[in-house]
Amino acid sequence: MTHTRNILWRITAILVFLLICGMTPALAVEIPKLTDSWTTTDFQIYTPTEGFNNDPIYPVIYQFTGQDGEAFIGVQSFYDSEYDQNLTEVFSGVFSPDGLTFEIDNEGSGISFGETVSENELYIFTLLPERDLMILVFHLVKDGTMASPTEKVPDLIGTWNLSHHRKNSSSSTGLLTIEEQQDRIWVGTERIQDEDGTMIEIPIAGTIGDNGKLYATTENGAFMIGSITGNNSIQSVLIIPGDTDGTHVIDRVIIKNGGSLPEQDLEFPDLEGEWKIDNRRVIQNGEISDIGPISDEWVSFTNQSGKFFNAVRHNQTAESTFDTEKTGIFYDVDEAFVTGPDSSIEIFYVMDNSTLKGIVNMKDNNALLYQDTLSRKDE
Repeated sequence: MTHTRNILWRITAILVFLLICGMTPALAVEIPKLTDSWTTTDFQIYTPTEGFNNDPIYPVIYQFTGQDGEAFIGVQSFYDSEYDQNLTEVFSGVFSPDGLTFEIDNEGSGISFGETVSENELYIFTLLPERDLMILVFHLVKDGTMASPTEKVPDLIGTWNLSHHRKNSSSSTGLLTIEEQQDRIWVGTERIQDEDGTMIEIPIAGTIGDNGKLYATTENGAFMIGSITGNNSIQSVLIIPGDTDGTHVIDRVIIKNGGSLPEQDLEFPDLEGEWKIDNRRVIQNGEISDIGPISDEWVSFTNQSGKFFNAVRHNQTAESTFDTEKTGIFYDVDEAFVTGPDSSIEIFYVMDNSTLKGIVNMKDNNALLYQDTLSRKDE
C-alpha cells in the first residue's frame, strides 16, 4: 500500500538514520517528543450495540504529562456513557526503538497501540475486547500544526482465506469475512477449524494503521497484529493472553481473491540462551523510574523453531508469577511477541545479536509497563 503523504518524511528519516548509523551507534534514532499539547482532529468508535460513530460526542482527550526517552506518561479524560460520568485514567507508554510505533497501557481494561505519522502527528488505536469489541481510533496533531491530507483507506470488505500455523501442530484453515468498514475501523467474523476438527465462529473487530499495519481483537480476547503486504494479502500474528488451550501465539496468513503473499526468505534471529537485565525502567501511575540493572531476574529463550520460541522470566525470590513458560512469535525479523497463562504481553525488539529491548505489560488493570534492556549472559 502506498501512502504518498508519508513517503518523503519516512524516506528522509531513513536516509538520515542510515547516515548517522554510519558514524555513530544506532542510539542516534530520535524519539518523537510528546509533552507538547495535542488535539484530536478525528475520533472514530465502534461498538456492536451502537455501530460506527465518528461524532465526537464522547471524545477521549490525551494529555502527555511527561517523557524520558522512549518512555512517556499521561492522563486520558473521557465520558463513560455506561455510568453517565466523566472519568480520567492514567496511562503509561513506551516507543519502539525506531520511534515509529508505541504501546500504551491504560489504568483500566484494553490495550492501545500507536503510530507516528510525523513528528507532529500520531494515531492511537484502542482495543477493548472486555467491552464487546469496542474499537477507538484517535488522530492527534501537535497544537499549532496541521494534519496531513488524508488518503483513501484500503477497502477490506469481503471474504478472505485464513490459515493458522501453530508451533508443533498441524495448520488449520478457515475464512475471515469482513462485513462492514467505516474509514479505519472494520468488523467481521472468523470461521476456523479448531485442532479437534470443530468449527469455531468468532467475532472480530479492528483498525487499519496509517502505514498499513492492522490491529484487531476478537471476542475471546485475542489480539491480532498484521500488515497489508499487497492488495490481496495480510501477514499477521495472533496473541492470546491467558489462553486456556495453551496455544497463546499463532502465525496467520490471510489471502483474498486468489492473491498470494510476496515471496519471503526470512531468517529470524537466534534468541536461544539466557539473557540478563542490564537496565529496567518502570513506567507506572504517572511516574518514570530508572531502576537500573536487575540482578535477581533473567530471561531464557528455548526451543526456537523458525519464528516460534518459548520464554521464561526467572526470578530468584518471586513465586508463582515467574518461572512460567510462555510462548513467543516473531512478527518480523526484529520484533517478537510473548504471552502466556498469566495474560501478560511482552514485546521484544532485537537490536543486534547480543542486545534486546523489551516492553512488559502485565495486563493487570494498572497503568504499568516495564522497559527492559537485556544482553546475553556470559557462557
